[in-house]
Amino acid sequence: MKIRYYGHSVISCSNDKHTVVFDPFFTGNPSNGDVPADLKPDTIILTHGHEDHVGDTESIAKAAGSKVVGVFELATFLGEKGVETIPCGLGGRVDHDWGWSKFVPAFHSSSYEGKYMGMPAGVIIDFAGVRIYNTGDTCIFGDMKLIAELYKPEVLILPVGGRFTMDVFEARKAVELVAPKIVIPVHYNTWPPLEMDVQKFKSEVESSTSANVQVLKVEEAFELVAGQV
Repeated sequence: MKIRYYGHSVISCSNDKHTVVFDPFFTGNPSNGDVPADLKPDTIILTHGHEDHVGDTESIAKAAGSKVVGVFELATFLGEKGVETIPCGLGGRVDHDWGWSKFVPAFHSSSYEGKYMGMPAGVIIDFAGVRIYNTGDTCIFGDMKLIAELYKPEVLILPVGGRFTMDVFEARKAVELVAPKIVIPVHYNTWPPLEMDVQKFKSEVESSTSANVQVLKVEEAFELVAGQV
């Protein structure tokens, strides 16, 4: 499978048969731009309802026939716009052709155009045998260790830009709690309040843990093989 970064918090996971996209924010995103013409996900997973995460979900889902997984309020909102959604709650598991997804807690807020969009969430996915934990926008919290104990994620996607989410200080500790093999930093350097030195974060994490930090450029991908992460 390949994991590709599109800037901000947009991540895709794909293999020869399936593609999953998290939080597809392209239009208005300073770090990317137009939706890639070849991005046709089976599944879109939304961690919460903010505009910089919902992004282009509606247009992508309608063009590609994607199913959108979101918490109940957000899924209902998008369903009313004609999007095929799978409403879910925290702790809820959804089975997919490519594996499964499960929402877990995150500490943040969630609204779209001033309307409440339910609880924010992190998400665990098992994509073709690889476990990935996308924390969503959140601060650090102790139950990350419990989530890791239950699901043993090999890959951790977490925000590091501060101001609206955890900063580098908390993100380093989050890596210790989850103990993944690979860390992908997101939600940084999109706008001035999120500016930080991601290479310094990489150096600090790799010097104090066994994790490998993958700092990806926009549209850059790296490949993982189940059992060989």
